[in-house]
Amino acid sequence: MTAYHKNMNTYYDNATTSYPKPAAMREALAHFYDEPVGSYGRSHDRATLRVVAEIEELRDVVASLLGVAEPSHICFCDNATTGLNAILRGVLQEGDTVLVSPMEHNAVMRPLHFLSETRGVRVEVMPALPDGRVDTQRLAAAIPTACALAVVNLQSNVNGIIQPIAEISRILKQRGVRILADATQCLGSMRLQTDAWNIDYLAFTGHKGLLGPSGTGGFYMRRPLDVSPLTLGGNGLHSSLLSMGTEMPERFMAGTANVLGLTALLAAVRHLPSYRLSHDEWQDYLLRMRELSGLRVYSSSDGTAQGFLCSLTHERLSPAELSDALYHGHGIITRAGLHCAPLAHETIGTAATGTTRISLSPYHTAKDLDHLLEALRDVVRR
Repeated sequence: MTAYHKNMNTYYDNATTSYPKPAAMREALAHFYDEPVGSYGRSHDRATLRVVAEIEELRDVVASLLGVAEPSHICFCDNATTGLNAILRGVLQEGDTVLVSPMEHNAVMRPLHFLSETRGVRVEVMPALPDGRVDTQRLAAAIPTACALAVVNLQSNVNGIIQPIAEISRILKQRGVRILADATQCLGSMRLQTDAWNIDYLAFTGHKGLLGPSGTGGFYMRRPLDVSPLTLGGNGLHSSLLSMGTEMPERFMAGTANVLGLTALLAAVRHLPSYRLSHDEWQDYLLRMRELSGLRVYSSSDGTAQGFLCSLTHERLSPAELSDALYHGHGIITRAGLHCAPLAHETIGTAATGTTRISLSPYHTAKDLDHLLEALRDVVRR
């Protein structure tokens, strides 16, 4: 195991950002400026054209991972939060009503709160099962009249539940509702079917499941002309005009792109690894965690709808105390708190305390999970 990977079996905070990063990504970052490179779409020297070609290759790779037919409708930006803001603020109009899933992150809820104050946007929450999945049996009756948009967090960053998006979409589309999907936690660990699911908009990040650097991400739009650009400025096209134009993806790419980060992201996603743990093995470890004294595990009640993360609370230790004990006693890194998702915690009943979150990397093995279980066992029996 290299120096970069020596702490892999003690790092369980991949829902915040992934570790370890691929060697190819580190190499791309280290040597990016060995040659002078201009800005995306601005220069025609050999080095800049190579970078532009790599970013277009990244767009094609991401399109395949998302399951969309039109790569040019994918726009890169700083992160999923920027992408979600671009869609929400570019689509919603005065007095619109938005329906959100029960497990939304503040990257959705805070922009919607702002839009409620500035544009009178109304927000309603989809009915939930106890684990936070949308209750599709009650969903049709809960769709507001003239609903402008529905937002669905495909995989929760709190307890790892995966929403039944195909069924949710089927019900929403019967009423003509547009859908925005947040793929922050699941892109890279599951192949998406954005077109087949009839999703209109989707936001993603590069530094989690795609194993890329921070400051990378993007968003997809089925019909880009329905969205007003969030950021205006130079994009290398029609510089004598004051309009952003309609060409894609330039319509949404004002300013200098993060060419360093995007080429490093391409290096990461060219050969994404499969998870070493199977979903069945992960379910077995969740069951074993539940057997530990005083520990409660928050995950999906349906094992087939569970990503590679979960949350914990303890009857005696607060989430912060549990997380600190794991770190100071065993060097294990987790995350404690509300995970920027208070609506999700309200849904599963942990809003008062938050949780300790365990989130896996594709590189984790059964041996690593055995080490985690032993550390949890030691902490809870003290």
